[in-house]
Amino acid sequence: MFKRAFRGAVLVLVGAWCGLLTVNAQADDFQFGFANEAVDPDVTIDCNRGGVESRCAFGGNTASYTDPTPYLQEVVYVDGVRYYHSIVGDPLSDFAQEVYINASGCCFQAGRNYDPFPRSASGGNGAGNPTRVVMRNMIQDDEITQWFIKDNLAFKPLITQTVANVDVLMQFQIDMSTINYGAMDNAGDVSNNLQLLNRAYLDAGDYDNSIIPSYYSDQAKFNQSITAGRYAYTPGIGEGGSDGAYTYWDGGYDEYLADQNLFRRDDQNIGAQIRR
Repeated sequence: MFKRAFRGAVLVLVGAWCGLLTVNAQADDFQFGFANEAVDPDVTIDCNRGGVESRCAFGGNTASYTDPTPYLQEVVYVDGVRYYHSIVGDPLSDFAQEVYINASGCCFQAGRNYDPFPRSASGGNGAGNPTRVVMRNMIQDDEITQWFIKDNLAFKPLITQTVANVDVLMQFQIDMSTINYGAMDNAGDVSNNLQLLNRAYLDAGDYDNSIIPSYYSDQAKFNQSITAGRYAYTPGIGEGGSDGAYTYWDGGYDEYLADQNLFRRDDQNIGAQIRR
């Protein structure tokens, strides 16, 4: 596997992460190029991504495949460790995500009569161990671009968001990329900048959180608090430490109670709608 550094981002829900080895691979250990790494074409599904080698079903059977979504799934090796490598979407469109999931010691058998991408023993929303996955995701439209990147197995993500139109330029970032999943005391670096481009508003609504405006009261300054990144993950009893628990310094979120209907559209999943 050749190594190439990349700085981008990713957002995805992965409910089944495998892996029994603890490997602290760095950002430049993963290729992150939205590309088929062509390690083993016999266990690769590469669909709607162009080229004569593009296949829409395992084994090249494309007769019943009608979904137009660009999609890749394959098995690759990074520093000698097996990973599932998955790409959904296209970085030139409004959505793209790329994920490497540690698959060592789990869900993979020798021979040709097997499913190369089986289901994990873990399940549920957010049930996977975050130290077994790296990912990047991009969502954008005419006005907003959001990146999520987690490029190191041991550390938390970087999230950036930009909103730009003729009236507003907003740039927001949470950088938690130097905080590991066992630490809850350190907050991420947050930057929040807003500029009103419509001169009718002059500079009255401009804001930069790195500069406390003079019209804020001393009490408001004192009460400022950043909690982004102040959470920890405790490995569970599932495959590779999955089915664990998140602990939050302030407040909380129970990923096991997440409503899947909030993350999907029935009109994009014909025949597989969730019953309410």
